Amino acid sequence: MFKRILAVSIIATALLFGCTEKAGHTGGAMAADFTLQDLSGKEVKLSDMKGKVVVLEFWATWCPPCRASIPGIEKIYESYKDKGVVVLAVSMDDGGWDAVQSFVKENGIKYTVLEGNEDVAQKYQVRSIPMLLVLDKEGKISKRYIGFGSDEDLDRDIKAIL
Repeated sequence: MFKRILAVSIIATALLFGCTEKAGHTGGAMAADFTLQDLSGKEVKLSDMKGKVVVLEFWATWCPPCRASIPGIEKIYESYKDKGVVVLAVSMDDGGWDAVQSFVKENGIKYTVLEGNEDVAQKYQVRSIPMLLVLDKEGKISKRYIGFGSDEDLDRDIKAIL
């Protein structure tokens, strides 16, 4: 039931606000830890990323604004992957992990894609997608974007905390 309510609210919000950028400072709250599986089945634990800047995106394959954000996030990944920045894309698809894996391969996504769940969605209060957070090296939330506006703004925010 929660997944259906989440899906409906995500779709409605994405259609209304998904293409707009709403970035905000979060006051340095610690990011909630989680352990999720990547495409190969390997467990990825957020707290293991301490010491790195983390770009944490919540998205879905069926979300047009999420799809539109992929090239910008890929550009950020390529620019910063050797500079202590990690990109984690948490898939909120509930249509099956196989479809997500196919989508990632078809679109040449190189950054880490994780299989999301209700627990992580609740921890991060995911009410619309795409939702993107920038975490500093200590694991504190530095920026929160509802929708993805521009990779230039994201680039500036990453540089500010590197």
